[in-house]
Amino acid sequence: MTATSTTAELDFARGFAVAAGERIRAIRATDLQVTTKADRSLVTAADREVNLSFIDHVRGRFSGDGVLGEEASHLRPGPRTWVIDPVDGTQQLVLGIPVFMISIALVSDGVPQVAVVHNPSTGETYWATAGGGAYRDGQRLLVSARDGRSEPAIVSGGGRRPTPGGLDSDGLQHVTIDPDLQASSARFPWPSAFSGCKVAEGTWDADLYGQTSAHDVAAVCLLVREAGGTVTDRWGRDQRYDRPVHGCVLSNGRLHDALVRHWRPA
Repeated sequence: MTATSTTAELDFARGFAVAAGERIRAIRATDLQVTTKADRSLVTAADREVNLSFIDHVRGRFSGDGVLGEEASHLRPGPRTWVIDPVDGTQQLVLGIPVFMISIALVSDGVPQVAVVHNPSTGETYWATAGGGAYRDGQRLLVSARDGRSEPAIVSGGGRRPTPGGLDSDGLQHVTIDPDLQASSARFPWPSAFSGCKVAEGTWDADLYGQTSAHDVAAVCLLVREAGGTVTDRWGRDQRYDRPVHGCVLSNGRLHDALVRHWRPA
């Protein structure tokens, strides 16, 4: 990978994510201390500990930067904000499904510059820098070339509902599959970071995110873009990733306009 002005930040984020993954595995093996937040979502001791530890690490290494986290934040007036989801997929962590991820992005003036996503279960680490490409454990990533017409496309919809905004499984098939092609659509309620990584590596073709939390998508936004894909809000517009988002469409680019067009009125 070509060295960039964000090499130190990338090394910092990767080092933290891998160490945090080890800590999450240790906590899960002892006592997760699962509780419920006000919105009825689950939170564990791992979520809280990793989030607070990240704030401490940023304050010690990049004291002028802010942190926007799912469980705790340390906001600063400057242009740079680290956006972290300490465990994206807490429910999957609790159930032992190996798709929960640590998601970290450095956002400058609303634009992601560094992204790291780590899977503690598999040891895989995804990363990207603005203009520097996207990688999984050193292997360059490229989005798929499937257009949903010459061959079936895989479109996932994460979050609390399998597909957001009323665009259901049959609707996805209508958007992405040629009527003459025999195929069945599927809905994937996987965590957003996991789904975004699948789009970046070309395994899946698009992901629809229907919520508003920047920490869910800031890192995978950069991963998908640097892998050659397209990322917008649900109306097809660019947006900032250091504040609440207006949904997110992450795709290989070939499906993007159709997905936005069908999702917008939902």
